[in-house]
Amino acid sequence: MTAIHNPQRSKKAGLGPDSLVYVGKKNTSEVQIQLIDYNADYERSEKIHHVEDCAAFCDSKSVTWIDIAGIHDSKVIEAIGNQFHIHPLVLEDIMNSTSRPKVEFFDDYMFITMKMLETDATTGEVQKEQLSLIVSAGFVIMFQEQTGDDFDPIRERIKTAKGKVRNKDGYYLAYLILDIVVDKYIATNESLLSQIEEVEAIILKQATEQTLHRILGLRKDLIDIKHGIDPMKEAINTISLEMDTEISKYYRDLYDHIIYESENLSMYREMIVNLMDLYHSTLSVKMNQVMKVLTIMTTIFVPLTFIVGVYGMNFDYMPELHEPNGYFFVMGGMALVVIGMLFYFRKKRWL
Repeated sequence: MTAIHNPQRSKKAGLGPDSLVYVGKKNTSEVQIQLIDYNADYERSEKIHHVEDCAAFCDSKSVTWIDIAGIHDSKVIEAIGNQFHIHPLVLEDIMNSTSRPKVEFFDDYMFITMKMLETDATTGEVQKEQLSLIVSAGFVIMFQEQTGDDFDPIRERIKTAKGKVRNKDGYYLAYLILDIVVDKYIATNESLLSQIEEVEAIILKQATEQTLHRILGLRKDLIDIKHGIDPMKEAINTISLEMDTEISKYYRDLYDHIIYESENLSMYREMIVNLMDLYHSTLSVKMNQVMKVLTIMTTIFVPLTFIVGVYGMNFDYMPELHEPNGYFFVMGGMALVVIGMLFYFRKKRWL
């Protein structure tokens, strides 16, 4: 198996463990910061232009959700770290888009990093995006690799005071975010299953080289999904064990969902292996059919070649050579041989 190598990771070679270097796809866009502050009685939403503007919310009695879209600017990440006293090693993990999903607990906050998964509507490929959360009772800082997300339903619930979110703390907000992440896992798995079934139908109808490429693409997507879901399963289980009884029940429910999706991945893996076996079996059947036709044609021409060879020797004392209708007798005999052999092959069900 070919080793998976990410050349982006070499950027940190020789640097200290807490050096802030972005590892990921090149991104030159401006980092966008959106802040939502709320409690049971009010909600405030605004766009932040300077990181220093977040300082006023560090010790507020309300819940503050800071959404940072873009992890490529080390100055912004460092400034946020200084404002909220985030450990440098955590900031390093936030800026590394290849980080393995995990959860870590500190004295004042919880750190979660994970992969957002989504199926591209055009190509069907699985797209990955780094998502990290700094969570405490009073604030949630969300770091997204790209702009645009699927968390508008949560923002709408906060704005309209729908549900429990306005009466809960930051850990409940983190649960709502993780719930959407897991929902995306479910949607991605469903898309993968649909593609597997589609490829299976294509193989049974007419397999081509392009079909093999699709199978290999499905295998790659499965690996990407597995790398996102399996570590996340461990992280959510750890959170459910660490939280108090009131909030842990939500995370336990989330854990049940992700366990189910993780188990489905094992089934999908077997289905993809079966697709590969079916593909090779279909090619073997087609090759056998071609070889059977060629063998039958060769067998038919063997006696015909013998007849032609005998009457091609041109001996002087071959009486048939001077027969006026000899050519027609030989051609008729050859035709009868072909018909007889075809009838025999048909009777034996070789045709």
